Amino acid sequence: MRKLNEEFFLQDVWTVSQALLGKVLVVSQPEGTTAIRITEVEAYGGIQDRACHAFGGKYTPRTAPMYKKGGTLYIYLCYGIHNMLNIVTSEEGNPCAVLIRAGEPLQGIPLMQQRRREVALNKLTVGPGSLTQAMAIPRSWSGQSIVEHPHISLWDDGYIPESIATGPRIGVDYAGEDAEKPWRYWIKDSPFISRALSHKTGLPPTLIRKTTPTQ
Repeated sequence: MRKLNEEFFLQDVWTVSQALLGKVLVVSQPEGTTAIRITEVEAYGGIQDRACHAFGGKYTPRTAPMYKKGGTLYIYLCYGIHNMLNIVTSEEGNPCAVLIRAGEPLQGIPLMQQRRREVALNKLTVGPGSLTQAMAIPRSWSGQSIVEHPHISLWDDGYIPESIATGPRIGVDYAGEDAEKPWRYWIKDSPFISRALSHKTGLPPTLIRKTTPTQ
């Protein structure tokens, strides 16, 4: 396997989002190592995107990691319960990020099931909060680089999805017209994805065929 380097994350958020599908996320903690294959992500497009925490140039202690260079971890608390894992993209000062929504469990499954109270395999790391709980990803890592991190890393093992699908992001109704943008991407036909696959009007998702890696 090849570890993803900083150059990978300096691309634009839409390119990185699609290229992350199929990549392997590995987390090493004292109690063991866990790994997933990323199956679902969402892109957040910076200061022009009303769904993005940095919309309009908003800069707070929480959003500060988004303004760092690509490869920086942005981890925040949602609803006072769930940690949400994001990876910053693009050059420093352009606050775009990819939310890691779901993955297929590959390694450390018993440990992840213990952390998630023995939930079914197809739900173990599906949903951004479930994923971080299963892999024990803390908010204290926010602002640190995934490229240089001793406990979390991303790898390319050569897997390429046959096709990916795209549709509106989940839970961003507050974002007006930006809520309609098809910036959620997932591996078509994977059983390890969120259930809300269609546009709220009932339109089917768009398919994007992939024959070569997006690097």
